[in-house]
Amino acid sequence: MNKTLIMLVTLNFSVGCYATELVYTPVNPAFGGNYLNGSYLLSNAAAQNSYKNGSGYTPPTALERLASSLESRLMSQLFNDAANGGNGYLKTNDFEIQVVNEDGTLLVHIKDLATGETTVIEVGGLADDSTGG
Repeated sequence: MNKTLIMLVTLNFSVGCYATELVYTPVNPAFGGNYLNGSYLLSNAAAQNSYKNGSGYTPPTALERLASSLESRLMSQLFNDAANGGNGYLKTNDFEIQVVNEDGTLLVHIKDLATGETTVIEVGGLADDSTGG
């Protein structure tokens, strides 16, 4: 009798159980989730972000841009003059450039002022205009 009662109670509870299909609903609104979750997800991501300052890049100031532009223009003029037979010298905060035209061979001596390292670039095949001919 006791076993029968337990079986009837178990059968009664099992009849009342229903199974349904599981349906996945995304949380992220970018993938079809509720759009109200967007600000919540963004604030959580920002709170977990340990890399706060982007790339660490600081844009140059107006004075730095002007100095860079002027250096570029002066170097261009220096190389043009040297290619036409002249010699020249340019010193900036970072380096020294000395350009010499020796019989149609352009020698560019570059010295890094921070390290003292020197580089020489030799360009051949230029016409020697210093003789006037």
